[in-house]
Amino acid sequence: MSTSPLHHRIRLSQLRLLVALSDTGSLQRAAEAIHVTQPAATKALQQLEQGSGEVLVQRSGMGSVLTPQGEILCRRARLVLAELQDAEEELGLWHSGAAGHITIGTLPVSTPHLVPLALSQLLQAAPRITTTVLEGNSDAMFRDLKAGGIDLLVGRFYAGQDKELRTEALYESVFRLGVRTGHPLTTLSHPGWSDVLAYPWILPPTGVRTRPALEDMFRRALVGTPKTPVESTSYLVMRSLMFNSDIVCPMPVEVFQDDVKLGLTQLLPFALDLTLPPISVVWLGKRLPTPAARAFIEQLRLVSRRIATTTV
Repeated sequence: MSTSPLHHRIRLSQLRLLVALSDTGSLQRAAEAIHVTQPAATKALQQLEQGSGEVLVQRSGMGSVLTPQGEILCRRARLVLAELQDAEEELGLWHSGAAGHITIGTLPVSTPHLVPLALSQLLQAAPRITTTVLEGNSDAMFRDLKAGGIDLLVGRFYAGQDKELRTEALYESVFRLGVRTGHPLTTLSHPGWSDVLAYPWILPPTGVRTRPALEDMFRRALVGTPKTPVESTSYLVMRSLMFNSDIVCPMPVEVFQDDVKLGLTQLLPFALDLTLPPISVVWLGKRLPTPAARAFIEQLRLVSRRIATTTV
């Protein structure tokens, strides 16, 4: 194996090919993705393996998969390419003013209220910044963040959960029980556990961060888990079911805000003893936020301060 540094022996085009191969599972599709011929892609892969001194890809009739060594190099390649994209964006900002693109990952609880409001303000403050918003579970979002696929992640997190990440708490979010206007429970001035558990609830699925907190609350209250005919993290599903049935919906109070003002939803006078992480924004510690990302973080701060001081 050559003793010269690895960065002297490989090219960016080869790293792009490796990432495309990981994403597509096929050398032909990877070649198409980076706009080269298949023979050129085959040659580039051979040169990359020679330069790294490692077998990076296993080929079979089912396609091509990365070896463990290939996965290591691919993970680093994604970060290198993401950093170069950031550099290109910053150079563009230098010449043309506030512009750029950011990819934002969100967990469901942050999407219905905080992120759309922050995006709306960003469009007014910096209309040349474009965004892509992806929603998913925390495990998938963390993987994408560490791989350089997303720039920022918004959701419920404690600082220090992961040493690779920087976390900024935005606000503490309180959960309340919401029901449709006219629900039988709204006639009670002081509903108790027996009252609210007499109706079905919609809960987040097992594996979602808020589910264990809800289950701990039920245990502390010495009550059983409510009837849960539907489990979902989809705000649209929760909202539709709440409007069209007697289902009880535990959600952050700010999510109910607009529907309460419109007279569509009522909050029950029932306190939920929940311990949850604050709503936070997270980014990769070794990758500084781009100017566009910093502009969005500032809008998140402004909206969060407004949410934190708003009561329903």
